[in-house]
Amino acid sequence: MSKTAAQYDLAQRYLAGGVAASTRVNRGLGRPMYFDRADGCRLWDLDGREYIDLCTSHGATLLGHGDPRVREAVEQVLARGAACSYENELHAELARELCEVVPCCERVRFTGSGTEATMHCLRLARAYTGRTKLLKFEGNFHGYHDQVMFALAATVETCGSEENPAPLPASSGMLPELAEQLVVVPYNRPDLLEQAFARHGHELAAAICEPVYYNAGCLLPTVEFMGALRRLTREYGALLVFDEVLSAFRMGPGGAQEYLRVTPDLCTLGKAVGGGFPLSVFGGRRDIMARLMPEGDCQHSGTYNGHPVAVAAGLAAVRAYRQPGFYDHIQTIAHRLYTGLGALLATHRVRGRVQGLGARFGIYFGPQSEVRSYRDTFLHDRARMLRFVAAAIDEGVYFHDYGGAACHHGFCAAMTAGDVGLVLARLDRALAKVAAD
Repeated sequence: MSKTAAQYDLAQRYLAGGVAASTRVNRGLGRPMYFDRADGCRLWDLDGREYIDLCTSHGATLLGHGDPRVREAVEQVLARGAACSYENELHAELARELCEVVPCCERVRFTGSGTEATMHCLRLARAYTGRTKLLKFEGNFHGYHDQVMFALAATVETCGSEENPAPLPASSGMLPELAEQLVVVPYNRPDLLEQAFARHGHELAAAICEPVYYNAGCLLPTVEFMGALRRLTREYGALLVFDEVLSAFRMGPGGAQEYLRVTPDLCTLGKAVGGGFPLSVFGGRRDIMARLMPEGDCQHSGTYNGHPVAVAAGLAAVRAYRQPGFYDHIQTIAHRLYTGLGALLATHRVRGRVQGLGARFGIYFGPQSEVRSYRDTFLHDRARMLRFVAAAIDEGVYFHDYGGAACHHGFCAAMTAGDVGLVLARLDRALAKVAAD
Protein backbone atom coordinates (compact mmCIF):
# COMPACT_ATOMS: atom_id res chain seq x y z
CA MET A 1 0.00 0.00 0.00
CA SER A 2 1.31 3.48 -0.87
CA LYS A 3 1.90 6.03 1.88
CA THR A 4 -0.91 8.16 0.41
CA ALA A 5 -3.40 5.28 0.57
CA ALA A 6 -2.30 4.40 4.09
CA GLN A 7 -2.74 7.99 5.21
CA TYR A 8 -6.26 8.15 3.82
CA ASP A 9 -7.11 4.92 5.59
CA LEU A 10 -5.85 6.36 8.89
CA ALA A 11 -7.62 9.69 8.37
CA GLN A 12 -10.97 8.01 7.80
CA ARG A 13 -10.78 6.50 11.29
CA TYR A 14 -10.70 9.89 13.02
CA LEU A 15 -11.72 12.67 10.62
CA ALA A 16 -15.29 12.94 9.37
CA GLY A 17 -15.09 11.75 5.78
CA GLY A 18 -11.33 11.43 6.17
CA VAL A 19 -10.75 15.15 5.55
CA ALA A 20 -10.51 18.44 7.47
CA ALA A 21 -12.76 20.20 4.92
CA SER A 22 -15.37 18.76 2.57
CA THR A 23 -13.89 20.06 -0.68
CA ARG A 24 -10.46 18.56 0.09
CA VAL A 25 -11.75 15.43 -1.65
CA ASN A 26 -10.62 15.78 -5.24
CA ARG A 27 -13.63 14.71 -7.30
CA GLY A 28 -11.36 13.65 -10.13
CA LEU A 29 -9.85 11.00 -7.84
CA GLY A 30 -12.67 10.32 -5.39
CA ARG A 31 -10.26 10.92 -2.49
CA PRO A 32 -7.98 13.64 -1.14
CA MET A 33 -4.36 14.12 -2.11
CA TYR A 34 -1.73 14.21 0.63
CA PHE A 35 1.27 16.45 0.09
CA ASP A 36 4.46 16.21 2.10
CA ARG A 37 6.18 19.41 0.95
CA ALA A 38 5.91 22.27 -1.49
CA ASP A 39 8.27 24.74 -3.09
CA GLY A 40 7.50 27.45 -5.65
CA CYS A 41 5.08 25.99 -8.19
CA ARG A 42 5.71 22.37 -7.17
CA LEU A 43 4.23 19.85 -4.76
CA TRP A 44 5.47 16.42 -3.61
CA ASP A 45 3.10 13.77 -2.29
CA LEU A 46 3.80 11.36 0.56
CA ASP A 47 5.33 8.89 -1.88
CA GLY A 48 7.80 11.49 -3.18
CA ARG A 49 6.08 12.09 -6.53
CA GLU A 50 6.40 15.60 -7.96
CA TYR A 51 3.57 17.70 -9.42
CA ILE A 52 3.34 21.16 -10.92
CA ASP A 53 0.61 22.92 -8.96
CA LEU A 54 -2.31 24.40 -10.92
CA CYS A 55 -4.50 24.66 -7.85
CA THR A 56 -2.18 26.87 -5.73
CA SER A 57 -4.08 26.30 -2.49
CA HIS A 58 -7.31 27.24 -4.28
CA GLY A 59 -5.74 30.61 -5.07
CA ALA A 60 -4.14 31.42 -1.71
CA THR A 61 -0.50 30.98 -2.74
CA LEU A 62 -0.24 33.51 -5.56
CA LEU A 63 3.46 34.08 -4.82
CA GLY A 64 4.19 30.35 -4.75
CA HIS A 65 4.81 27.92 -1.92
CA GLY A 66 7.45 28.89 0.63
CA ASP A 67 8.10 32.35 -0.79
CA PRO A 68 11.24 33.63 1.02
CA ARG A 69 9.80 37.12 1.62
CA VAL A 70 6.77 35.65 3.39
CA ARG A 71 8.89 33.15 5.34
CA GLU A 72 11.22 35.88 6.59
CA ALA A 73 8.31 38.07 7.72
CA VAL A 74 6.67 35.16 9.56
CA GLU A 75 9.93 34.09 11.21
CA GLN A 76 10.50 37.62 12.53
CA VAL A 77 7.07 37.62 14.18
CA LEU A 78 7.57 34.14 15.62
CA ALA A 79 10.92 35.22 17.06
CA ARG A 80 9.10 38.00 18.95
CA GLY A 81 6.52 35.63 20.45
CA ALA A 82 3.63 36.12 17.98
CA ALA A 83 1.38 37.56 20.70
CA CYS A 84 -2.16 36.63 19.63
CA SER A 85 -5.32 38.73 20.06
CA TYR A 86 -3.51 42.00 20.72
CA GLU A 87 -2.93 44.99 18.46
CA ASN A 88 0.54 45.63 17.04
CA GLU A 89 2.21 47.90 14.50
CA LEU A 90 1.73 45.45 11.62
CA HIS A 91 -2.05 45.91 11.62
CA ALA A 92 -1.89 49.56 10.63
CA GLU A 93 0.95 48.92 8.17
CA LEU A 94 -1.03 46.32 6.25
CA ALA A 95 -4.22 48.39 6.48
CA ARG A 96 -2.39 51.36 4.96
CA GLU A 97 -1.04 49.25 2.09
CA LEU A 98 -4.54 47.97 1.34
CA CYS A 99 -6.16 51.39 1.52
CA GLU A 100 -3.54 52.73 -0.87
CA VAL A 101 -4.07 50.05 -3.49
CA VAL A 102 -7.71 48.86 -3.35
CA PRO A 103 -9.95 51.60 -4.81
CA CYS A 104 -12.95 51.32 -2.45
CA CYS A 105 -11.01 50.84 0.78
CA GLU A 106 -10.82 53.88 3.04
CA ARG A 107 -10.95 51.72 6.18
CA VAL A 108 -10.50 47.95 6.61
CA ARG A 109 -10.93 45.19 9.19
CA PHE A 110 -9.23 41.78 9.35
CA THR A 111 -10.88 38.37 9.63
CA GLY A 112 -9.70 34.80 9.33
CA SER A 113 -11.69 33.30 6.46
CA GLY A 114 -13.54 34.59 3.43
CA THR A 115 -16.74 33.24 4.98
CA GLU A 116 -16.23 35.53 7.98
CA ALA A 117 -15.43 38.48 5.72
CA THR A 118 -18.66 38.26 3.72
CA MET A 119 -20.72 37.53 6.84
CA HIS A 120 -19.49 40.65 8.65
CA CYS A 121 -19.65 42.74 5.49
CA LEU A 122 -23.32 41.91 4.92
CA ARG A 123 -24.21 42.49 8.56
CA LEU A 124 -22.56 45.89 8.25
CA ALA A 125 -24.58 46.65 5.11
CA ARG A 126 -27.80 45.86 6.93
CA ALA A 127 -26.78 47.99 9.90
CA TYR A 128 -25.87 50.94 7.67
CA THR A 129 -29.00 50.86 5.49
CA GLY A 130 -31.55 49.63 8.01
CA ARG A 131 -32.78 47.14 5.41
CA THR A 132 -32.77 43.35 5.48
CA LYS A 133 -32.87 41.90 1.96
CA LEU A 134 -29.83 40.97 -0.11
CA LEU A 135 -29.48 40.60 -3.86
CA LYS A 136 -27.10 37.87 -4.99
CA PHE A 137 -26.33 36.37 -8.36
CA GLU A 138 -27.13 32.84 -9.37
CA GLY A 139 -24.15 30.57 -8.79
CA ASN A 140 -21.91 33.21 -7.18
CA PHE A 141 -20.17 31.80 -4.10
CA HIS A 142 -19.74 33.93 -0.98
CA GLY A 143 -18.68 31.49 1.71
CA TYR A 144 -20.31 28.96 3.97
CA HIS A 145 -22.62 31.00 6.20
CA ASP A 146 -26.32 30.32 5.83
CA GLN A 147 -27.49 33.66 4.46
CA VAL A 148 -25.54 33.28 1.20
CA MET A 149 -25.53 29.50 0.61
CA PHE A 150 -28.43 29.56 -1.82
CA ALA A 151 -28.64 29.18 -5.63
CA LEU A 152 -25.23 27.47 -5.79
CA ALA A 153 -25.80 23.86 -6.74
CA ALA A 154 -28.70 23.92 -9.17
CA THR A 155 -29.06 21.74 -12.24
CA VAL A 156 -30.97 22.19 -15.48
CA GLU A 157 -33.91 20.44 -13.82
CA THR A 158 -33.86 22.40 -10.55
CA CYS A 159 -32.65 25.93 -11.41
CA GLY A 160 -36.07 27.41 -12.26
CA SER A 161 -36.57 30.04 -14.94
CA GLU A 162 -34.07 32.81 -15.64
CA GLU A 163 -36.74 35.33 -14.67
CA ASN A 164 -37.25 33.56 -11.34
CA PRO A 165 -34.20 31.48 -10.35
CA ALA A 166 -34.79 28.90 -7.64
CA PRO A 167 -33.03 29.83 -4.36
CA LEU A 168 -32.11 26.26 -3.50
CA PRO A 169 -30.09 25.72 -0.30
CA ALA A 170 -26.62 24.29 -0.94
CA SER A 171 -26.57 22.26 2.27
CA SER A 172 -28.87 20.48 4.63
CA GLY A 173 -29.39 22.11 7.99
CA MET A 174 -30.22 25.54 6.59
CA LEU A 175 -33.40 27.42 7.45
CA PRO A 176 -35.52 27.73 4.28
CA GLU A 177 -36.94 30.99 5.66
CA LEU A 178 -33.60 32.68 4.98
CA ALA A 179 -34.36 32.51 1.26
CA GLU A 180 -37.15 35.03 1.87
CA GLN A 181 -34.44 37.64 2.49
CA LEU A 182 -32.76 36.96 -0.86
CA VAL A 183 -33.39 38.25 -4.35
CA VAL A 184 -31.60 35.99 -6.87
CA VAL A 185 -30.73 37.24 -10.36
CA PRO A 186 -28.76 35.57 -13.18
CA TYR A 187 -25.23 36.89 -13.68
CA ASN A 188 -24.65 39.10 -16.76
CA ARG A 189 -28.35 39.85 -17.31
CA PRO A 190 -28.75 43.63 -16.92
CA ASP A 191 -32.37 43.45 -18.13
CA LEU A 192 -33.36 41.07 -15.33
CA LEU A 193 -31.31 43.10 -12.87
CA GLU A 194 -33.38 46.18 -13.79
CA GLN A 195 -36.58 44.22 -13.16
CA ALA A 196 -35.35 42.95 -9.78
CA PHE A 197 -34.52 46.46 -8.59
CA ALA A 198 -37.86 47.77 -9.81
CA ARG A 199 -39.61 45.17 -7.63
CA HIS A 200 -37.29 45.03 -4.60
CA GLY A 201 -34.82 47.94 -4.79
CA HIS A 202 -36.17 49.84 -1.78
CA GLU A 203 -35.93 46.69 0.38
CA LEU A 204 -32.31 45.86 -0.47
CA ALA A 205 -29.49 46.45 1.99
CA ALA A 206 -26.88 45.32 -0.53
CA ALA A 207 -26.16 43.62 -3.81
CA ILE A 208 -23.20 41.26 -3.50
CA CYS A 209 -21.38 39.74 -6.45
CA GLU A 210 -18.17 38.18 -7.67
CA PRO A 211 -17.01 40.99 -9.98
CA VAL A 212 -15.01 38.44 -11.94
CA TYR A 213 -16.85 35.17 -11.57
CA TYR A 214 -13.94 32.81 -10.93
CA ASN A 215 -15.90 30.26 -8.93
CA ALA A 216 -17.39 29.02 -12.20
CA GLY A 217 -13.98 28.97 -13.90
CA CYS A 218 -13.55 32.50 -15.21
CA LEU A 219 -16.58 34.49 -16.34
CA LEU A 220 -16.14 38.17 -17.15
CA PRO A 221 -18.96 40.65 -16.58
CA THR A 222 -20.16 42.72 -19.52
CA VAL A 223 -19.77 46.50 -19.41
CA GLU A 224 -23.56 46.83 -19.55
CA PHE A 225 -24.07 44.48 -16.61
CA MET A 226 -21.51 46.18 -14.37
CA GLY A 227 -22.74 49.64 -15.35
CA ALA A 228 -26.33 48.71 -14.50
CA LEU A 229 -25.30 47.19 -11.17
CA ARG A 230 -23.41 50.30 -10.06
CA ARG A 231 -26.14 52.67 -11.28
CA LEU A 232 -29.06 50.78 -9.75
CA THR A 233 -27.48 50.33 -6.31
CA ARG A 234 -26.87 54.07 -6.13
CA GLU A 235 -30.34 54.90 -7.41
CA TYR A 236 -32.09 52.70 -4.85
CA GLY A 237 -29.75 53.35 -1.91
CA ALA A 238 -28.44 49.78 -1.68
CA LEU A 239 -24.74 49.13 -1.06
CA LEU A 240 -22.67 47.47 -3.77
CA VAL A 241 -20.43 44.75 -2.32
CA PHE A 242 -17.69 43.16 -4.40
CA ASP A 243 -16.67 39.78 -3.05
CA GLU A 244 -13.00 39.74 -4.06
CA VAL A 245 -11.98 36.85 -1.85
CA LEU A 246 -10.87 35.10 -5.02
CA SER A 247 -10.30 37.98 -7.47
CA ALA A 248 -8.20 40.25 -5.22
CA PHE A 249 -4.64 40.71 -6.58
CA ARG A 250 -5.32 38.17 -9.32
CA MET A 251 -4.90 40.51 -12.31
CA GLY A 252 -3.57 43.66 -10.69
CA PRO A 253 -2.83 45.18 -7.27
CA GLY A 254 -6.29 46.79 -7.07
CA GLY A 255 -8.09 43.59 -8.01
CA ALA A 256 -11.21 43.33 -10.13
CA GLN A 257 -12.51 46.76 -9.15
CA GLU A 258 -9.37 48.38 -10.52
CA TYR A 259 -9.47 46.21 -13.64
CA LEU A 260 -13.18 46.86 -14.31
CA ARG A 261 -13.00 50.53 -13.25
CA VAL A 262 -16.07 50.10 -11.05
CA THR A 263 -15.71 51.08 -7.39
CA PRO A 264 -18.06 49.34 -4.95
CA ASP A 265 -19.11 50.64 -1.53
CA LEU A 266 -17.66 47.65 0.32
CA CYS A 267 -15.48 44.70 -0.65
CA THR A 268 -14.01 41.54 0.75
CA LEU A 269 -10.44 40.38 0.09
CA GLY A 270 -9.13 36.90 0.72
CA LYS A 271 -6.91 34.02 -0.36
CA ALA A 272 -3.98 35.86 -2.00
CA VAL A 273 -4.13 38.70 0.56
CA GLY A 274 -2.60 36.43 3.22
CA GLY A 275 0.33 35.14 1.19
CA GLY A 276 -0.78 31.56 1.92
CA PHE A 277 -1.73 32.20 5.56
CA PRO A 278 -5.28 32.42 7.00
CA LEU A 279 -6.20 36.07 6.49
CA SER A 280 -9.19 37.81 4.94
CA VAL A 281 -10.28 41.43 4.92
CA PHE A 282 -13.38 43.52 4.48
CA GLY A 283 -13.36 47.24 3.90
CA GLY A 284 -14.86 50.18 2.11
CA ARG A 285 -16.11 53.72 2.52
CA ARG A 286 -15.14 55.47 5.73
CA ASP A 287 -18.72 56.42 6.68
CA ILE A 288 -19.94 52.84 6.31
CA MET A 289 -17.02 51.32 8.20
CA ALA A 290 -17.63 53.82 11.01
CA ARG A 291 -20.75 51.84 11.94
CA LEU A 292 -18.49 49.11 13.34
CA MET A 293 -17.88 49.04 17.09
CA PRO A 294 -16.33 50.79 18.93
CA GLU A 295 -17.27 53.82 16.79
CA GLY A 296 -20.72 52.53 15.92
CA ASP A 297 -23.15 49.80 16.92
CA CYS A 298 -22.33 46.91 14.53
CA GLN A 299 -20.26 44.14 16.07
CA HIS A 300 -17.14 42.63 14.55
CA SER A 301 -14.53 40.89 16.66
CA GLY A 302 -12.69 37.61 17.13
CA THR A 303 -9.69 36.26 18.99
CA TYR A 304 -7.81 35.32 15.83
CA ASN A 305 -8.72 38.38 13.75
CA GLY A 306 -5.49 39.93 12.54
CA HIS A 307 -3.26 37.18 13.95
CA PRO A 308 0.28 38.61 13.83
CA VAL A 309 1.67 35.70 11.81
CA ALA A 310 -1.01 36.02 9.13
CA VAL A 311 -0.76 39.82 9.05
CA ALA A 312 3.05 39.66 8.67
CA ALA A 313 2.62 37.20 5.79
CA GLY A 314 -0.04 39.40 4.23
CA LEU A 315 2.09 42.51 4.48
CA ALA A 316 5.00 40.78 2.75
CA ALA A 317 2.69 39.45 0.05
CA VAL A 318 0.94 42.75 -0.71
CA ARG A 319 4.27 44.54 -0.92
CA ALA A 320 5.47 41.88 -3.35
CA TYR A 321 2.37 42.38 -5.52
CA ARG A 322 3.16 46.09 -5.68
CA GLN A 323 6.68 45.60 -6.97
CA PRO A 324 7.37 46.81 -10.54
CA GLY A 325 7.05 44.05 -13.10
CA PHE A 326 5.09 41.63 -10.93
CA TYR A 327 2.00 41.67 -13.12
CA ASP A 328 4.00 41.83 -16.34
CA HIS A 329 5.28 38.38 -15.40
CA ILE A 330 1.78 37.19 -14.46
CA GLN A 331 0.40 38.30 -17.83
CA THR A 332 3.28 36.71 -19.75
CA ILE A 333 2.77 33.34 -18.04
CA ALA A 334 -1.02 33.61 -18.42
CA HIS A 335 -0.76 34.22 -22.16
CA ARG A 336 1.60 31.27 -22.70
CA LEU A 337 -0.39 28.89 -20.54
CA TYR A 338 -3.89 29.75 -21.78
CA THR A 339 -3.03 29.91 -25.47
CA GLY A 340 -1.05 26.68 -25.09
CA LEU A 341 -3.97 24.91 -23.43
CA GLY A 342 -6.32 26.13 -26.13
CA ALA A 343 -3.97 24.86 -28.81
CA LEU A 344 -3.81 21.45 -27.14
CA LEU A 345 -7.60 21.16 -27.15
CA ALA A 346 -7.57 21.91 -30.88
CA THR A 347 -4.70 19.49 -31.57
CA HIS A 348 -6.55 16.62 -29.89
CA ARG A 349 -9.88 17.68 -31.38
CA VAL A 350 -11.43 17.98 -27.95
CA ARG A 351 -14.35 20.41 -27.95
CA GLY A 352 -13.84 23.04 -25.30
CA ARG A 353 -12.33 26.38 -24.41
CA VAL A 354 -10.06 28.06 -21.87
CA GLN A 355 -11.08 31.32 -20.21
CA GLY A 356 -8.67 33.14 -17.93
CA LEU A 357 -7.80 36.51 -16.49
CA GLY A 358 -4.56 37.10 -14.65
CA ALA A 359 -3.46 34.09 -12.63
CA ARG A 360 -6.79 32.22 -12.56
CA PHE A 361 -8.65 30.35 -15.28
CA GLY A 362 -11.31 27.81 -16.19
CA ILE A 363 -11.36 24.92 -18.65
CA TYR A 364 -14.74 24.07 -20.18
CA PHE A 365 -15.22 20.79 -22.05
CA GLY A 366 -17.99 21.13 -24.61
CA PRO A 367 -18.67 24.87 -24.97
CA GLN A 368 -16.80 26.64 -27.78
CA SER A 369 -18.40 30.07 -27.55
CA GLU A 370 -17.77 32.33 -24.56
CA VAL A 371 -19.15 31.08 -21.25
CA ARG A 372 -20.88 34.10 -19.70
CA SER A 373 -23.33 32.86 -17.09
CA TYR A 374 -23.85 30.17 -14.47
CA ARG A 375 -26.35 28.44 -16.74
CA ASP A 376 -23.82 28.35 -19.57
CA THR A 377 -21.69 26.09 -17.37
CA PHE A 378 -24.44 23.45 -17.47
CA LEU A 379 -23.10 22.68 -20.97
CA HIS A 380 -19.71 21.78 -19.47
CA ASP A 381 -18.99 18.05 -19.73
CA ARG A 382 -18.33 17.17 -16.09
CA ALA A 383 -17.52 13.53 -16.80
CA ARG A 384 -14.80 14.51 -19.27
CA MET A 385 -13.43 17.11 -16.87
CA LEU A 386 -13.08 14.48 -14.15
CA ARG A 387 -11.23 12.17 -16.54
CA PHE A 388 -8.96 15.05 -17.50
CA VAL A 389 -8.17 15.90 -13.86
CA ALA A 390 -7.26 12.28 -13.13
CA ALA A 391 -5.13 12.03 -16.30
CA ALA A 392 -3.34 15.32 -15.53
CA ILE A 393 -2.51 14.17 -12.01
CA ASP A 394 -1.22 10.91 -13.41
CA GLU A 395 1.09 12.94 -15.67
CA GLY A 396 2.29 15.17 -12.80
CA VAL A 397 0.09 18.29 -13.07
CA TYR A 398 -2.14 18.93 -10.08
CA PHE A 399 -5.65 20.14 -10.76
CA HIS A 400 -8.29 20.07 -8.04
CA ASP A 401 -11.94 19.44 -8.80
CA TYR A 402 -14.29 20.63 -6.07
CA GLY A 403 -17.53 19.23 -7.50
CA GLY A 404 -20.23 21.32 -9.14
CA ALA A 405 -20.65 22.60 -12.68
CA ALA A 406 -17.19 24.11 -13.31
CA CYS A 407 -14.03 24.84 -11.31
CA HIS A 408 -11.31 27.46 -11.13
CA HIS A 409 -7.62 26.67 -11.56
CA GLY A 410 -4.53 28.86 -11.42
CA PHE A 411 -0.80 29.33 -11.35
CA CYS A 412 1.59 31.20 -9.08
CA ALA A 413 4.20 33.88 -9.72
CA ALA A 414 6.98 31.34 -9.12
CA MET A 415 6.11 29.64 -12.40
CA THR A 416 8.58 30.25 -15.23
CA ALA A 417 8.31 29.97 -19.01
CA GLY A 418 10.15 26.65 -18.72
CA ASP A 419 7.57 25.42 -16.21
CA VAL A 420 4.79 26.34 -18.64
CA GLY A 421 6.48 24.30 -21.34
CA LEU A 422 6.69 21.31 -18.99
CA VAL A 423 3.03 21.70 -18.00
CA LEU A 424 1.93 21.77 -21.63
CA ALA A 425 4.02 18.69 -22.48
CA ARG A 426 2.46 16.78 -19.60
CA LEU A 427 -1.07 17.95 -20.43
CA ASP A 428 -0.52 17.00 -24.06
CA ARG A 429 -0.23 13.40 -22.87
CA ALA A 430 -3.19 13.79 -20.51
CA LEU A 431 -5.44 15.16 -23.25
CA ALA A 432 -4.40 12.32 -25.55
CA LYS A 433 -5.83 9.92 -22.97
CA VAL A 434 -9.03 11.95 -22.64
CA ALA A 435 -9.47 12.21 -26.42
CA ALA A 436 -9.10 8.44 -26.74
CA ASP A 437 -11.94 7.76 -24.27
